[in-house]
Amino acid sequence: MSNVVTWLENHDKLAGWAQFFGATFALLITYLTAFAPVWRRKRQMKKSADRLLSNGYETIESYHRTSAHFLPFPLSLRQAALTMTIVAEEISRFPVFELDDQGSRSAARHLLATSATLSALRLFLETMAVELDGRDGTVEDQEAIRSFVGDRLEAIRTIITGSEIKRPVWPTSPDGLFSTSQ
Repeated sequence: MSNVVTWLENHDKLAGWAQFFGATFALLITYLTAFAPVWRRKRQMKKSADRLLSNGYETIESYHRTSAHFLPFPLSLRQAALTMTIVAEEISRFPVFELDDQGSRSAARHLLATSATLSALRLFLETMAVELDGRDGTVEDQEAIRSFVGDRLEAIRTIITGSEIKRPVWPTSPDGLFSTSQ
């Protein structure tokens, strides 16, 4: 170390440059030290968002897959609705607006769409449970439930894979206004 100091004393015109590079190096190290936790947090947030998306998809997929093996009954529908509620609430507690990308195909939008889909499924399953109170479920009930859940599953699959989502075409009357009857 004393050799470096001696060399800088002998070459005093370069000492200013050495100080400049030393200060620049110190600023670079400070910058990296200050922002490394932020970068790590952003990576963790993205991984958590992906995990929640996967969890939401798997919840819907699991019910859709297993519901083919039994006729619906009120308790099973309420249990499925409760599962959907728990996952939707877990997603709603996630700080989506801390994610970097907030665009139309961002993880934040995907999380909100998944949460809304899970909440809609909860409402549907609870309504079906009320309809089934006091009677046994039929094959038609099973098919109606599986069809509705399957459509939502396909929508979430489309969101997660990044495929283009087609907007619904609403029926219109001859004068171009929205029609209220089919």
